Amino acid sequence: MTAVRAQVAEGAPDPGDALRRLDRIADAWRAAAPSGDLELVSGDAAILLRIACQRAPYLATLLARDPRRLTRVAADPYLRRQKPSAVMGRELAERVAGVAPDDDRELGARLRRYRADELVRLGARELGLGSPAEVGAELAHLADVCLDAAIAHHRAALVARHGPPLIEPGADGDDGDERGEAELVVIGMGKLGGEELNFASDIDVIYVYTSDAGQAGELSLHEFFSKLCERVTASLNEVTDEDTVFRVDLRLRPEGSRGAIANSLPSIERYYETWGRPWERQAWLKARPSAGSGALGRRVMATLAPFVYPRHTSPSVVAEVHDLNRRIKVELRSIVESGFDVKNGAGGIREIEFFAQALQLIHAGQRPALRTRSTLGALDQLLFAGIVTDSERAQLADAYRMLRRVEHLLQLDSGRQTQRLPSDPRAFDLFARRLGHADAAALRAALARHTEAVARLFATLGAEEDGPPDAVFALLSGELAPEEERRLLVELGLRDPARAAQSLERARRRATSPFGRAAEGAAARVAPLLITDVLASPDPDQALHHAAELAHRRGAWTSLWRMMDDSPHLRRLVASLFGTSEYLSRQFLDHPELFDALLAAGRASPRSSPERLDALTRARLAEVAPGEDDEARWSALAEIKNAQILRIGLADIAGELGPEEVCRELSDVAEVCLTRGHELVSAALRERHGRAREESTGEPAELAVLALGKLGGRELGYASDLDVVFVYSGDGDSDGERPLPGVTYMTRLAQRLMSGLHSHHPGGRLYAVDTRLRPQGSKGLLVSSLAAWQRYHGESAQLWERQALTRLRPVAGDPALGARAAAIAAECVYGVAPGQGGRESAAAIAASMRSMRERIERELAGPDSAVDLKAGRGGLIDVEFASQYLQLVHGHRHAELRTPSTATALRVAGELAARGDLPPALVGPCALMADAYLYLRRIEHRIRMVHDVSEQRLPADPVEREKLARRLGLTDGGALIDGYRRWTDEVRRAYDAILSSADLPTPS
Repeated sequence: MTAVRAQVAEGAPDPGDALRRLDRIADAWRAAAPSGDLELVSGDAAILLRIACQRAPYLATLLARDPRRLTRVAADPYLRRQKPSAVMGRELAERVAGVAPDDDRELGARLRRYRADELVRLGARELGLGSPAEVGAELAHLADVCLDAAIAHHRAALVARHGPPLIEPGADGDDGDERGEAELVVIGMGKLGGEELNFASDIDVIYVYTSDAGQAGELSLHEFFSKLCERVTASLNEVTDEDTVFRVDLRLRPEGSRGAIANSLPSIERYYETWGRPWERQAWLKARPSAGSGALGRRVMATLAPFVYPRHTSPSVVAEVHDLNRRIKVELRSIVESGFDVKNGAGGIREIEFFAQALQLIHAGQRPALRTRSTLGALDQLLFAGIVTDSERAQLADAYRMLRRVEHLLQLDSGRQTQRLPSDPRAFDLFARRLGHADAAALRAALARHTEAVARLFATLGAEEDGPPDAVFALLSGELAPEEERRLLVELGLRDPARAAQSLERARRRATSPFGRAAEGAAARVAPLLITDVLASPDPDQALHHAAELAHRRGAWTSLWRMMDDSPHLRRLVASLFGTSEYLSRQFLDHPELFDALLAAGRASPRSSPERLDALTRARLAEVAPGEDDEARWSALAEIKNAQILRIGLADIAGELGPEEVCRELSDVAEVCLTRGHELVSAALRERHGRAREESTGEPAELAVLALGKLGGRELGYASDLDVVFVYSGDGDSDGERPLPGVTYMTRLAQRLMSGLHSHHPGGRLYAVDTRLRPQGSKGLLVSSLAAWQRYHGESAQLWERQALTRLRPVAGDPALGARAAAIAAECVYGVAPGQGGRESAAAIAASMRSMRERIERELAGPDSAVDLKAGRGGLIDVEFASQYLQLVHGHRHAELRTPSTATALRVAGELAARGDLPPALVGPCALMADAYLYLRRIEHRIRMVHDVSEQRLPADPVEREKLARRLGLTDGGALIDGYRRWTDEVRRAYDAILSSADLPTPS
């Protein structure tokens, strides 16, 4: 035990205490496995042991209670990344399988043991092995699956005894379920609903069933579901020597503790229509279907949406919010106990939550984008709706993260629901060091900084907005001496006062500038307010530079000052945009027609669909007058593209779209532009040269545009080129007055499409197009006939070309021809098993891909490999190669793997491995790779957003790295680098494991 004791004692806040906990675990270990020895524990198990003994006494208690838990949790493939709720559900279903319907005690025991395993895993993730931001969501999903397991068990027992709960035909609430059975949904409220659960939280729930019209044998539906909910609650609530599963709090249900334990959907609708109070509206802001019937949950949420989010914000709603505000301030200040309460104390978590919820109550009825359940998500949305400044959002978000971390560590100390800091000086000092602070004084200073900022902002709810500071008016006067102006700019938070002074001077030169002394009307009113918002933005230097450039411009821009005078939220949104994204700011400044797109931000869904995009594009092209030339149509296409990029970028920054959704949305925009661009050049070519004909049949010849790379996988980034190849159906002259040979015709068609996409139009440029993945690369013809395409890929395609073909997808041109070309590509990739018909074996494929990968890393990433997102060690190419290896080796047997999407292929491979159709050892590496792909793409998106560069490396400049880290929701640049290195180390290990799986037996 000497080595283990040394590891546990090293760096411990209290080495003696840590070693005592280790001894208790060791005693239990020897009792459970006499031949085992903790001295042999290594890797993640050793890290778990150190975390539990040093910093989380409750986790040490759970390990001592079941010492096998240590190695069980250490082997969990989700120890270092977020576990999907579907995986939790599957794991728990396996744990409770075989429990007899009447054995409630055994069900409870198994639920508690699974919960304990997950708490150890999540505690380790909270304290160093993962992202604390994800832990609250995972805890909420753990509660979800425990509720689901309890519902399934007790429902089966009640049905066996009384019969199924059948709805009367035609009864209200009958949704046409073919079984005619009433369903139950658990609506998660509070932190459960917001997916922000703590380690010792109660779970606030409301039980809702379909209808009261029906029977379950001799029981009414109300009696049946009341019994079911009582048993579910008891299973989770009961306290045993293994603790509880979750304490269930039902006080938020209609009529509170006096109300029925479960209510039908019609009765709950009547209650809120008649008796719903403001605080209940506030509570439902966080509501979500947590367990039970998803379909019924969606109906509940849709039914109550008008109550929670009234379309019109009447004066009474504002008055109600102000009344809630006064009540909560009185309630929080009335709590007087020893030790600071991080939840209910002044400047605590509750004030942050109410700040966001109060503004949601007022504004979310008219702005659906604000209807988000999480506190941090709500703050992001309020920022991009122009309702709070970035400074306010940052202060509240930073405080929330810090206070939640304190709260979690308090609960990992004892396993009890507490939010109160130790009052004993020695205990407080020990807690501070467990939290990572040098001593008690450092923790007190950090707490004071955050809570004072929260309390100050909380006090502003309901107060009038302060006017701009005097210093802003002094700057705008233009009468300060240069030295005084620069001093004032430094005081206002500008890092580069010389550049800021130059920007202001340039803006003043325009006679129409709102920053000049001659400004009047709306411009004069808006300028000081805009400067104030700029100073509160994420990057005041960048925002001031863009605001000054806006003020320097003429023409359509002059109307913006009146619009911002009428709409403070638009003014704040412009300032936030300027201080958040160099890329979107440049788009906006270059294209005044994006006014409408910016105004629409926060008022419509952040998501679109290919059909809606196509309809918008058709409508915009139809607005171009018939007499206009094609340049006007290309310009209109560019305007559509720019507006969609602005929509996607704002939704991305605000957290409304995940990285995979961003890729899909960007890909759909590009595909629509390709489709409509192809139509434009085809029509122009037909008018001049007629229609191309196939030589053998005389039928019209067609062209298909096939996407590869990121466009093929619907994984496009903001700066991505479009990788495409062109295939045409057959040779033959065109039938116009000036006929062209078939290959010339199709080449010209492809060239004009590429030129139209790449050229600068009045509305902007569309896309760069890369055709180097065509047969024979840059040496080959730009277009290939279908026969030549088939011949080349049947006889000459190399391994790297087959890799590229895994991501092929027809995107424009003739659909039937595209499908035929795609089928030929699929036959090339998947038609022959590895090691047969002249194909390389799985081991040879792995060796060739490793060699190619090493060359890419050496030649493209070079000395920057450690920070190169794409080509560097553990970067995106590792993930893509691993995905393509699995497809090349196993795709001939498993059609599910034949997808152009990298992340989907990895997820499918993991599922195949989990059910034994691929080597089981691939489960963990595939899951990690799929998660890592999204992580790396999110960073890639942010680099483009923040810096407006196509660079795929982490910034070398510490200031720029810090800026990027903040836009990713991280505390500082150090956290960005640490997290990135952790992920890329894991990716390289998973990459090696996947490419080494050629040596593993493949299930038959």
